[in-house]
Amino acid sequence: MNIQTEHRHPTAVTTPYDEVYYPGHVYGLTHPNHLATVAAVYGMQPAPVERCRVLELGCGVGGNLLPMAFQYPCSEFIGVDLSGVTIERGQRNIATLGLSNIKLLHCDIMNVDAGFGQFDYIIAHGVYSWVPLAVREKMMTIFKQNLAPRGVCYVSYNAHPFSHLRDMVRDMMRYHTRRLTGMKDKVGQARAIVKFLSEGSKANSVHGAVMRDQLHRVLNAPDELLFHDDLDEGAEAFLLHKVVEDAGRHGLQYLSDADFSRRYLAGYSEEVRATLQRFPESEFMARDQYQDFIDGNGFRRTLLCHDDVSLSRLIDPDLVTRFYLLSTSSPVQPDGCVTDDSAMEFESQDGSRVTVTNPLLKAAHLCLGRAWPRALSFEELLDGARALLAGRCADDDPKVLTEAMFILACSGEVSFLLSRPFLLKDATDRPQASLLARRQAQTGRLVTNLLHQTVQLEDDRTRDFLQLLDGTRSIDQIVTEMTERFGPTVRLDQTDDAGQPAEPLVLSIRESVQRSLAMVGKLGLLAA
Repeated sequence: MNIQTEHRHPTAVTTPYDEVYYPGHVYGLTHPNHLATVAAVYGMQPAPVERCRVLELGCGVGGNLLPMAFQYPCSEFIGVDLSGVTIERGQRNIATLGLSNIKLLHCDIMNVDAGFGQFDYIIAHGVYSWVPLAVREKMMTIFKQNLAPRGVCYVSYNAHPFSHLRDMVRDMMRYHTRRLTGMKDKVGQARAIVKFLSEGSKANSVHGAVMRDQLHRVLNAPDELLFHDDLDEGAEAFLLHKVVEDAGRHGLQYLSDADFSRRYLAGYSEEVRATLQRFPESEFMARDQYQDFIDGNGFRRTLLCHDDVSLSRLIDPDLVTRFYLLSTSSPVQPDGCVTDDSAMEFESQDGSRVTVTNPLLKAAHLCLGRAWPRALSFEELLDGARALLAGRCADDDPKVLTEAMFILACSGEVSFLLSRPFLLKDATDRPQASLLARRQAQTGRLVTNLLHQTVQLEDDRTRDFLQLLDGTRSIDQIVTEMTERFGPTVRLDQTDDAGQPAEPLVLSIRESVQRSLAMVGKLGLLAA
């Protein structure tokens, strides 16, 4: 569909985002493959991510949408945003990558109409809470009008009850900075007043505890986020049921939270679990609302679909056999025995740990960790685990593995996806890193990998190294060029188990290149 942009420009509208750039990032829970996966869990038949149409409202610079377009050249991606400066910046990024399947339009959400066509996935991240009522109503109209019959809509917003506490501090910051205009002054004074009030409050009071918690949040928020998200006059938070009721008036229904692991109840007391589990299927949303009350949740990522779509809330553990599985799991003690019933501890990149004794499950964890960032089908995982056990097979292996993977998938320890993620491969003699990541590395250390995640490169040397992985250089040529730039050896800073500086590691350039190639592969940056 060829959308004409010249008639959709807002008339001379200047936004705060024109003056203060809001960095574009990827948001994993908005990815079409993830949205399709959650939809499939609840009985929908979503459009395949390899051939779909995606609309993002409030796309900004395209930091979230552009990597999707890069991954799926046969799908179409449209983004709209009111900030002309931001859109122009995004359009330059698109031109640099030579993409023809994505368009970023300088367009008011109020001007999105039926002429845009229907989309399989509609994304609105960080918009709903920061626009007036009329625009929120229009967004719901777009969700209904422009969503394909089996489409999925993602909308995120500040949520109560936690946002009551956030809004309290926002009121303090906005009052204190009411006469300031520049971002640097406003942000600096906003942090200063929260620090002053936090330190002045009584440490043993509820108010003091809240202020100190908010101070930590304010001090750690990036300047641009604090300026746009907290100091904005119009930001508004909502209870989940209010948003769902509004969606219902527009012919939409609640699909679920975008984070599937939120339905996992193992972390609650027995009484809380029993109560939440008693909610019938017809009150699926109400259970999530009460869970927000328990958690003190402050940000919602809500999925919607048409109200005539039939959903099933009964989840069979066998569902994991239909998806591709991923995990960053690695053994804490690499020399642990896999073939006996001894305990073996595995750790994920986020620091979470799990102890496993069953040989089949220990082997499965090893297979997933070694395959990362590649995803494995259930059959590939089962075969790989059995191979590590020297071909040992038991009749109940599929059942044991299914039950274990189901628990890990529900808890978020193992990711699962409907479509196999964008293909990755190990380093070859002429390794090639993602063109997108190479372009991003030219201007900073934050790059997007092929799993729609933001990763941080270690240093400028790694950024330079990534530029050499363009598929034209052999490893010997890369070693030669790195030697010319940095000399015959590289010193790597190290820390001990206590986090204290340790003796630097000195590597030859060839050793450094091999180490860097392995790291780039594990970060999901090597293209197929």
